Amino acid sequence: MHSRAASNAYLRGDHHVAQQLSSKANKEWLKAEQLNAKAAEEILRIRNSENDMWKLDLHGLHASEAVHALEIHLKRIETQLMKSKNSLSYDAITSLIEGKEGPSFAGNVDGLDGVKGGDETSLPVLPLPRPSQTLLQVITGTGNHSHGGASLPAAVRSFLLSKGYNFHEARPGVIALRPKFRLN
Repeated sequence: MHSRAASNAYLRGDHHVAQQLSSKANKEWLKAEQLNAKAAEEILRIRNSENDMWKLDLHGLHASEAVHALEIHLKRIETQLMKSKNSLSYDAITSLIEGKEGPSFAGNVDGLDGVKGGDETSLPVLPLPRPSQTLLQVITGTGNHSHGGASLPAAVRSFLLSKGYNFHEARPGVIALRPKFRLN
């Protein structure tokens, strides 16, 4: 409302009033964005209150909100897996991934294909933790209640492709993916 009034005032040549109305419009827009973000958080909380970390229900969110929630959830899972007390040290993993010289490891390290050890001075193999569940189920829905088609599944797939995740459609409205191994 203030935005249209600001445009009209500007067109009349009343630049001072246009600036004031534009400022009010910007404040209203920020407030609306804050309320929308709060609503999205509440929807996400309610939808996932009974889910474990391996199931994320994004129903009811706008596509951009869903992608943001998925990104945060993936980082949380991937960071948690990295912090596991049974995992390799950060320095050892960094050396392995970057191909730097350093301590060698006997045999293959689970989850890091092609990393081999050398001789009897090698450190013992320390396998990465394997949670019982390793596929994240992302529930996007099929868009039955959307006007103009389902944008949420397409936005989630696009995000996953852009970030290099391997995923598949487990069933209509559910995307399954394996979180990545992260160093930070």
